[in-house]
Amino acid sequence: MTRVLGVFDTRDALLAALDAAKQQQLTVVTALTPAHDEMVIEAVGVPSTWAGRIAAGGGILGALLGLLFPAWTVEQWPRLIVGGKPLLSWPTFLVISFESALLCAALAVVVAYLFGTWHGRRMAGSPAEALRAARPLVTDASSGLLIACPSERAADAAALFERCGAVIWRLL
Repeated sequence: MTRVLGVFDTRDALLAALDAAKQQQLTVVTALTPAHDEMVIEAVGVPSTWAGRIAAGGGILGALLGLLFPAWTVEQWPRLIVGGKPLLSWPTFLVISFESALLCAALAVVVAYLFGTWHGRRMAGSPAEALRAARPLVTDASSGLLIACPSERAADAAALFERCGAVIWRLL
């Protein structure tokens, strides 16, 4: 697999190159933009993250554990003298439940982040070297498109970039 980088001065040229690369069935590795651009992200096909759902699941699990653990602890010593207070005190349980929900949600997001990072690097086939080589070519005023193609189609990819208005293109 050969990686080809095209650098574009305008956003429209980048989007045109993305569409042309998809039509020619070239693999889009990533797009480098000076700022967040929702249209480019959708065109590249960046998958959505599960971090929010995992955090919500961790928060719900933490809230349940925060309610169940104090109740279980209190039930272990039924003859505990509490000075007239009820054994199952809801205000206290809610504070513990809230804090454990936050803790479990944060831990779940950290685990999801670490797993996602490991899985992403494993699936990407190490484009890190290509991205390091691309960084000096792409400035704050330009955008870049990195595609992967078989070596025999590198000339087609370069022609595609030239047709779409690339300022420069490089084989990486």
